[in-house]
This record gives sequence, structure tokens and C-alpha cells, in this order.
Amino acid sequence: MGFKEIGKKIQQAREERGLTQVELAQSLGITQAGLSNYELGKRRLYLHQIEQIAETLGKGLDFFIGAEDAAPRVPPEEDTPLRDRIISRIRELNEEDLRGLTDYLDFLTWRNHHD
Repeated sequence: MGFKEIGKKIQQAREERGLTQVELAQSLGITQAGLSNYELGKRRLYLHQIEQIAETLGKGLDFFIGAEDAAPRVPPEEDTPLRDRIISRIRELNEEDLRGLTDYLDFLTWRNHHD
């Protein structure tokens, strides 16, 4: 998903919340013009900015980067010792850590499809 698609998602989420560009921009500490450029896909967004927007609009990171549509890169039947170790460690995480890990995995999936 490119910046234009992410911008459309920002606009959609903003409108769902009933916010104007000015109101959201103030919440984010940016100008209305800057937010407009994000929504139009004219300005690059970094992960921390998307995370801040997601939190402000009450959406998950996956809503903006579309990771839920991404296909896995390695079929599950091709498990490796490293994959098994990772899965074992994931089982030990609490809910808050799992949410953070999920957001990070969503970002990695998005990045791998846009390199």
C-alpha cells in the first residue's frame, strides 16, 4: 500500500470520527496543510507518524497499512528452528506485548511489500 492509499485511509478514519482536518491536525501537533498533504499522498509518512494517527483516530495500525491483506512470505509447512523458537517465545508474551508485536509485524509485512 502506497502513501496515497494510506492518505485515503486517514481521511476515511478522520471522517468516521467526525473530525475536520484542522481538528485532527491540532490533535497531532501539525498544520492543516501538512495533514492535507498526508491525506493526498503528497507527503511521506513514517511509522511513528502512522502510529500516532492510528492512536488518535482509534484505529489499529493494520487499518492504515493494509497488512491484513498481505499473504505470508513463507508457507507454514516450511518451518525452521528459528521460526519454532520465535513461536515459543511469542507464547510467553502478555496481551499488551502481543498487541505491540502485532503492530510491528504489520509494519514489517507492509515494508516488505513496498521495498
